[in-house]
Amino acid sequence: MKYIGLTIGPIYKTLKKAKKPKELFSSSYIFSYIMKEIVQKFKTRKFITPYVNDDVFKIDKVGLFHDRLIFKSQKGDAEALERCIDEVLNDVAQKLAVSFENVKNYLQIHFIEKELSADANPIIKLTPYLDTKELMFEVTQDESFANALRRKKGDKDNFLTEGKNIVDDIKKLCYHNYYCIVHADGDKMGVAIEKPENISKVSQALFHYCQNAHESVKKFGGQTIFAGGDDLLFFAPVIGKDKSTIFNLCDKIAQDFSTNIPEATLSFGISINYVKFPLYEALENSRKQLFAKAKTEDKNSVAFQVTKHSGQSFETIIRKNDTEVYQKFLKLMTTLEDEQNNSNFLHSLHHKIKSYKTTLNEILHNEKKLHNFFDNYFNEAGHSEYKDFFDELVSYMAASKDLNQVYATLRFMKFVKGDK
Repeated sequence: MKYIGLTIGPIYKTLKKAKKPKELFSSSYIFSYIMKEIVQKFKTRKFITPYVNDDVFKIDKVGLFHDRLIFKSQKGDAEALERCIDEVLNDVAQKLAVSFENVKNYLQIHFIEKELSADANPIIKLTPYLDTKELMFEVTQDESFANALRRKKGDKDNFLTEGKNIVDDIKKLCYHNYYCIVHADGDKMGVAIEKPENISKVSQALFHYCQNAHESVKKFGGQTIFAGGDDLLFFAPVIGKDKSTIFNLCDKIAQDFSTNIPEATLSFGISINYVKFPLYEALENSRKQLFAKAKTEDKNSVAFQVTKHSGQSFETIIRKNDTEVYQKFLKLMTTLEDEQNNSNFLHSLHHKIKSYKTTLNEILHNEKKLHNFFDNYFNEAGHSEYKDFFDELVSYMAASKDLNQVYATLRFMKFVKGDK
């Protein structure tokens, strides 16, 4: 039997041109929109990915179609797909008021049709071919299409943003003038779809995960840019409407992902930036945190970087496979809701830890000695109210055995509470 696999781009190149949230949304959504229109014209076929039913075409609030599709083809489908692509691109060109040639030259849409055996896994078999197609993407000098996705002062909303309540002012997504860009990506997805009989179930599970993730981000006070397959990109404040942190939100999303797809996990790259920090740099930092940090070693991690107004930055990686450390990290984050843990105290604490780094590294494995350290250096009357906090901190330090990780965690807490 024959299968068709299709890939579309250049997604990331287009995203990097965005300077405002609506531009970023438009740059992402246009690819999802094109894929949705193509899928809709072949919806009677058996789709391997993405998950397809009548309900998915009714969702317009966020892009839920990712950059690849695979379906079981029938005679004449390859030729029909060529015509379909041109029809969809012509429709997009008219809606964006740019020429068909500009759209056709900029977008990189490639597909392949292959004969596979009845017991073959279409995703595993076609992915190398689609990867090769992506490597052959041509770089065009014509930026007319990409520029059409950028909003200029006085422009009216077009079909990309009409009725989608997209915040165009980054300040509205900020907490104390800082905002987050979060990239998430599934780990070990090959294991989840290794058995051909699991593919349909996983595709449906991914669709529901994307819907749930979008709702979670919205309730937190953030804004989804893209949610398709196992990929997720969103803006969010550092502290949400419910007073929980960005890490609590990511944990909720990750738990939902693993509930839907038990064989896989979810890694996150988080870039926390000052309101005037360039959007394209924040986007790049988030991707680096995900792919160069979180998805290394055993993956299933949260990597974050905070870039302050001064230009100084700090970062660390929390490995979720180390359940004890991860849970203690999350528990420590909940203390941010307690106003008694004020910035003056946290400033003193993180300064003391930095000053005694050598000593603490020597006793980091010994919880009793760590307790003695804090009893000796924080023994003033006003420190007694922080006993529970010290107990949690010591427990986290002993489990982590990584003072740099602990230091970055405390710097984040101090930053949230009102950094000096």
